[in-house]
Amino acid sequence: MAEPESPPPGRSPLDALAHRFRLGPRWGRRLASLLLLLTVSVAAGFVISPGLFSQQIPSLTEDHLGKPFRANSPAGFKAGRDYEIIHQSMTEQRRLEARSAVRPVYDLSPGVLLEIRNSVSTAFLEMRQRQAAKEASQEVVAPEAGKAQPRKPPALTAEEREHFQGLLFGRKDAVLDPEDVQGLAAARFNEAVEQATVSLVERAYGFTEPTPVYIANSREELAREGPQGITVRDLRHRGEQTLQGTAPTVVDVREAHMEMDRFASIPGNLLPDSPGVQRRAVLRLAKRLVRPNVTINLAETDARRRQAAAAVKDAVISIKKGQRVIGDGELVNETHLVAIRGMRLQTDRLDLVQLQVGGTGLVVLLVSATYLFCRAAFRRFRPTRKDAMLLGLLLVAMLGLLQVWVSIADAVQDRYTAIPLEAFYYAFPVAAGAMLVRFVLSDELALFFAMVLASLCGVMLGNSLSFGIYALVGALVAADRVSSAKDRVGIFKAGLATGGVNLVAVLCLFLAEGKGLNPDTLITALFAFVGTSLAVPVMVMALTPLIESVFGYASDLKLLELANLNHPALKELIVQAPGTYHHSIIIGTLVENAAEAIGANPLLARSCAYYHDIGKGRNPLYFGENQKGENKHDSLAPAMSAVIIKRHVTEGLEMARQYRLPKLVADAIPQHHGTRLVGYFFHKAVKDQEGKEGAPPIDESIFRYPGPKPQFREAALVMIADAVEASTRALPEPTTPRLYAQVQKMINLIFSEGQLDECDLTLRDLNLISQSFLHTLEGIYHARPEYPAGALLAGPKGAALTVAGTKQDGKGRPAGTGT
Repeated sequence: MAEPESPPPGRSPLDALAHRFRLGPRWGRRLASLLLLLTVSVAAGFVISPGLFSQQIPSLTEDHLGKPFRANSPAGFKAGRDYEIIHQSMTEQRRLEARSAVRPVYDLSPGVLLEIRNSVSTAFLEMRQRQAAKEASQEVVAPEAGKAQPRKPPALTAEEREHFQGLLFGRKDAVLDPEDVQGLAAARFNEAVEQATVSLVERAYGFTEPTPVYIANSREELAREGPQGITVRDLRHRGEQTLQGTAPTVVDVREAHMEMDRFASIPGNLLPDSPGVQRRAVLRLAKRLVRPNVTINLAETDARRRQAAAAVKDAVISIKKGQRVIGDGELVNETHLVAIRGMRLQTDRLDLVQLQVGGTGLVVLLVSATYLFCRAAFRRFRPTRKDAMLLGLLLVAMLGLLQVWVSIADAVQDRYTAIPLEAFYYAFPVAAGAMLVRFVLSDELALFFAMVLASLCGVMLGNSLSFGIYALVGALVAADRVSSAKDRVGIFKAGLATGGVNLVAVLCLFLAEGKGLNPDTLITALFAFVGTSLAVPVMVMALTPLIESVFGYASDLKLLELANLNHPALKELIVQAPGTYHHSIIIGTLVENAAEAIGANPLLARSCAYYHDIGKGRNPLYFGENQKGENKHDSLAPAMSAVIIKRHVTEGLEMARQYRLPKLVADAIPQHHGTRLVGYFFHKAVKDQEGKEGAPPIDESIFRYPGPKPQFREAALVMIADAVEASTRALPEPTTPRLYAQVQKMINLIFSEGQLDECDLTLRDLNLISQSFLHTLEGIYHARPEYPAGALLAGPKGAALTVAGTKQDGKGRPAGTGT
């Protein structure tokens, strides 16, 4: 079995794996990007997920009650996330209070007094009739007078007493004393006695009073069931009212009897002309007749109390993220136990794996959505794998630093309670990340990073929309302001501008939240200004050299160092290849002005121009600008000359690695030639084969640079300027029209060859570039006036040397000195 084809050297392990499974060259890069995304998302999700990085929840029991709590942090124990804990004992207490607040329901019997009246009327009437009939049958006729004499009222029999009690109370057993019944009988149950009895009963029920009297069974029942009052429900009229369970509105039977005794004891109120026996009999009968007209409905009362208890919501202890649950040294109480137990129960139920998956998924979605949008919206948004690594590391670092900052802020705020906790949060230099990305990369990547970081910061601080908006505004302003910074002072100015905007942002956010311009708001705004103005530029300047060293990026500070003509690579170039050095300086002048015209980076353009031909220093005499008479190519075949010429690109890349030039500057070395032909020797080879029969076709690849084509605008500027400078140097008379025509010719040629297809130069940019190049070339190839005799050589008699400024030397440059 044949062994699988081994991948060519130089491939990464992922590319080799993709090649082994025949997945194509892009699968390895896609897999690497996916792994990087997952790694960053897992790390960021770990930082933003609550509970994974917070303090361990302490274990407290009843044995700790009343004892001081000892925490690992001086700030005590604080919640790592939001909690909603149900306080069972407090809930039960509230439900008991709700049950107790419901008054007992008493059903009213409004017909009790009427029933008593009817029974009294019926009983007295029948007894009067019986008494009258009995007396009629017992009349005696007196012999001496010849007339019938009435006897004393006859005594009632036991049967009659039972019948009378049955009519009054519906029962025949002994309720009334025989003495009282006999007293009523002695009065022959007359209507006066009947009326007195009814009046006493009506007095007990408050019939003659403005408000009726409600008679309950006992005062003990009222005190037990309704100390706060009772609800009287009239089922007949379907109404109810709430009453205080106290006299004189609500009484029990005993209190009603006392009121009747009090009334009867007042002289003249009860049968003043009757004997005492009759008055006592009437009073006792009336007291016997009084019965409760309100009775408690236990079923309805219990139903209402159960309904009130069910309506009580659970007592919830709300604990916010970062809130101190118990301080160091604080005595443990029942509330602490409930809170800690609830947190432990919820944490035990919380699946940390699911929590991590949720945080990771959130980061993946946010990063992916933002990436896809920026890639579709911005042509220049094409981050490399190295860019992605930097952004991922910076994102995780900023989130981790924010977490540490929050922990420190909590501890400091516990000591300085006059400063609001939000002031410390808003002092965090969150804008430093986007400023740093813009300083070493690009606007598009800074925007992408700002949106992702601001969103995750808001999630980390308890899903705070305010902090997310604050972080986004500050990051965008910082990235915008640092784009014009060319030195350390410019970075501090950018930080100061960002701090001012953050101050205004805090004020606006707090006003929008309804907090007003109180001292806490002003302190928070001041902290935001100071923290951003000072910490952001300091962080950027501290991290920039480290990032440049590790990742090979070139910030404007680094580019300023590279633009210094005392750089070792340039010093070597001026010694080995002075003509190339001079050519590079001119190219730098051309591209710097053009970059400013089209909005590119002038420092990057000038640095690329200075180092684009450093490879020529290895074999300087093979390049025309360094030759002095002898041309080494005269003895070489055109193909060999083309190989030697092209070799300065590879040698330049080797020197770029030797001098650790930034990637963009090194990339300009091959890109400034693109895939163009070494034209002079290609046409020489074509001319040499003219007229030769059977000559093999010329291999164009030998004479063509390997590329790639310019990938960024500054490299394209170097390509155009290199061609323009070389062609205009050969003009016999570099007048303005000729310079303009030559510049347009070279730009059109490079454009028509498709060398600018992979960069972002527009037709408008090309027009601005041509105008800038023309203006610069006019300054380089300016005409000089003819000097008078003796003007150049000072002497007592002058000199006869004259210079015509319009004459050109053999290299196409103005003759004379000073050019």
